Amino acid sequence: MQLYGSTRSPFVRKVLIAAHETGLNGQIELLPKVVSFTKADDEVCSHNPLGQIPTLLLDDGTALWDSGVICDYLGEISGTGWIVPEDRAARREALVRQATADGLMNTYMRWYGERRRSDDPLSATYVANCREKFRRVLGHWEAQAAGWSTEQIDLGFIAIACALAYADFRFGAENWRDGHAALAAWHEAVESRPAFQAAAFRDG
Repeated sequence: MQLYGSTRSPFVRKVLIAAHETGLNGQIELLPKVVSFTKADDEVCSHNPLGQIPTLLLDDGTALWDSGVICDYLGEISGTGWIVPEDRAARREALVRQATADGLMNTYMRWYGERRRSDDPLSATYVANCREKFRRVLGHWEAQAAGWSTEQIDLGFIAIACALAYADFRFGAENWRDGHAALAAWHEAVESRPAFQAAAFRDG
């Protein structure tokens, strides 16, 4: 299998962590690609009409995209039932956690992209709205995080960890740990797992 992706993408990191956690990392070749809303890549677009990363190419030529879809597939072929839990209630919780984390990561990506524009500088209102969404999500997670240490890692928790790590990677000045001690402690423990360390963000 081949994975179009970047070591700077939180969505690609979700897939890389799932690959390591399921023992499939040795079967996936990372093909470095950098794409954005304004910068398409013809090779990626030939497999994924959205032109987004991550995009996974299977050995039979089939392409899968969206980090959640790819992680679900890796869980399926590895025979592990915990990436996306089979229990209905646990599955729903995992998918809601993923949706929240993915929504926050999409906010980060727009925020990061907009602040790099020189032709039309980022407005104060835009920044305030991004920060407010960040604040609400952190508060939501902080209220739950004390009980997460006893729960099985799943796709939702992988997504949350990636969202928080991306905040460190690109928005360190926001100091998300302030006032979120339980969430910070959970994140520190999760990031110590070998799969998470192997998939750490890297520039370049």
